[in-house]
Amino acid sequence: MQNLITLIKMSNPENNCRIYGKLTFRLTLLAPLLYNELNMRKEASGMLFGVAWYGVIIGAGMIVCIVLACFMAKKRGYYPDLIFDIAVVCIPCAIVGARLYYVINDTIHNDAVWSFAEICGFENGKFVGLRGLAIYGGLLGGVLGAVIVRLKNMYSKYPGKRAVTLVHMADLCFCLIILGQAIGRWGNFVNEEVYGTAVTNPAWQWFPFAIQKGGTWYHALFFYESLWNLIGFGILMWLYNGNRKSYDGFCFSFYCVWYGIIRFILEGMRDERYVMWLGNLRANQVISVVMILIGVGINVLYIVMAKKNGKKLFILTPTKKLNNDYYRYTASFLYLAPKFAKKQNNKTE
Repeated sequence: MQNLITLIKMSNPENNCRIYGKLTFRLTLLAPLLYNELNMRKEASGMLFGVAWYGVIIGAGMIVCIVLACFMAKKRGYYPDLIFDIAVVCIPCAIVGARLYYVINDTIHNDAVWSFAEICGFENGKFVGLRGLAIYGGLLGGVLGAVIVRLKNMYSKYPGKRAVTLVHMADLCFCLIILGQAIGRWGNFVNEEVYGTAVTNPAWQWFPFAIQKGGTWYHALFFYESLWNLIGFGILMWLYNGNRKSYDGFCFSFYCVWYGIIRFILEGMRDERYVMWLGNLRANQVISVVMILIGVGINVLYIVMAKKNGKKLFILTPTKKLNNDYYRYTASFLYLAPKFAKKQNNKTE
């Protein structure tokens, strides 16, 4: 964004038209996605004063994450338009993934029959929003979108674009995805859904730890997950922006373990009305275990490779102490960014 503003100030009116067009095109791509979120489940119980608050909360989470990502990408030294490149590709892929995951599970477990129009959010020829999305499907779709962005950037003439790998994008994005999840979970509160089992102990029958519906108190799983994710967000912000740095991919591995743990636990407490099944197993618990294994596996592999190469562990290392003795430091963007910045400055001069 900053390079666009600089170009606008320095360029002639003809170039300004091209720059404004580029920015407008990107925002136009995002507009339908936000429209869908703001209209999602409009007829559900989340309506208050004529506003679909579920969609407003999800949309607000997206905007907050995109804004924070812009600041974090700039601080890390990534090319200025990285976040817009990610947003216009990964958000649509995440929505499609979340929708397909829900539809496939509903078809397998409930023998539901979905028409193509219903999958796309149409009923009786009218768009009513995507009623039914699944977080894990969204994560898988978002990862696919990041792969597409990476493949596109590999053939860029700009060295800064080629330098940002899939791992770099994963570290940055998952630091903020967990915040989006923390915010978005309150959409379940507005819609009065995704409860846990009944709370029988009167000592815990109070909000926000439990929520009352139909005279019965239920575990407020949305609150548990939101609180856990907020704590995880704080830790990830410290890991990513603090004075102690780790190898590229460490933040992503932390997210996999952190979110996998809470999702596995809460899935076991869910009311069966909100459970997705994989045969006789709870599908999201299976995926949670896979995520935890991936997160642990990344760190185990790193430690083994570091010892094999006779290098120090580049994990929570003070920035001032970093040197070539730490495994994967010279491959880290922390090491490479100043070089790309210098090349770009020389090119500008």
